[in-house]
Amino acid sequence: MSVRLVTCTLALALGASAARAGDDRSGNIVATVKTTRSRAEMSAFLVKTAEAAADKRDWKRAIPLYTAIVVARGPGAPEARKLASLWTLAGQRDEAVKVLREFMAATDDPAAMNEAKTEVARLEKNADPFGKQFETAAMAAEASKAFKLGRTAFAAKQFGDALVYYTMGYALAPDLPGFLRELGATYDKVGARDKKIDFYREYLVRRPFGKNADEVRKDLAGEKNVLGKLTVSSSLPCDQVWLNRQPMPGKLPKADLALPPGTYKALCLNAKYEIAIFEYATVTAGQAAQLSFNWAILVNSLDKPLGRISIENPKSPGVMLDLGISNPEVGVVVPADGRALRMVLKDDSGSKQVERFQKLSPGQRVVVKW
Repeated sequence: MSVRLVTCTLALALGASAARAGDDRSGNIVATVKTTRSRAEMSAFLVKTAEAAADKRDWKRAIPLYTAIVVARGPGAPEARKLASLWTLAGQRDEAVKVLREFMAATDDPAAMNEAKTEVARLEKNADPFGKQFETAAMAAEASKAFKLGRTAFAAKQFGDALVYYTMGYALAPDLPGFLRELGATYDKVGARDKKIDFYREYLVRRPFGKNADEVRKDLAGEKNVLGKLTVSSSLPCDQVWLNRQPMPGKLPKADLALPPGTYKALCLNAKYEIAIFEYATVTAGQAAQLSFNWAILVNSLDKPLGRISIENPKSPGVMLDLGISNPEVGVVVPADGRALRMVLKDDSGSKQVERFQKLSPGQRVVVKW
């Protein structure tokens, strides 16, 4: 589970400025639903494991554990402040700031609020735009226990308890197969189908190919203007495609993939032609969208003398890219506006140089000679 998914789980469960459990300042059903047991009691089974992981500086395990505790106890709880510290120690300052802002909106302690405000200012001042990707662990055993407790509560018609348990389980392991159906049924029981739809849509945005994705699509299929469609294609083969940071199964084209409204980022990789392409698409409810990787191949056939190719960056006019000499065939993105790209050919000694403009078409293979 990725760093962004854990943060999204907490924000989704508690709301952008969610209040502590039982406080009606939040419109989020998980934060305000009535439970038969105290929120502290419901999450107590996670505390020792969470503290042990934090003591061992095992951020990948500690963060989802504390996230689940905060789902139960609310963003103004002391555990939320601890969660923010864990994000900071893991080098994920943006995630720490999000938790701190939710803490500030929920806490009734002026001193704690001021301390969190000071910490937010410090983190934002020292933001690291090149922070490394961080992946949290899926806490399957703890998630399974939370889901079991949720099922027991549901059977006893304690639907508030079940909703909290299931949401905790989601924070611990969102791709545990099957449980989203039960979570959705619990939303229905507490009269919050609109919240269920929001939750399901957010899951699909973050996990378009998650283990529960097809189940969610099936549940949402009957809802009008909830999902749109996205077709992903490439003019040449991709070794692997990622959509919103998840590997896309199968080969392209992928037609009419049902997705919630939003902006999607995709990556096509082809190792043979040394190319990585990022493209974006916006999906609108009830409509179809297209995302295409349009690229061509340049073949370096410069000899007598040997030479190398530099070509204008298709997405940054005027910026030149040296295609190198390690591979005679290299992929190049085709400009969206169809313009010809400036190309400079040089031999290694610098005695020969040729400049020309090359227009590329998707899927084209262009042999470059003197």
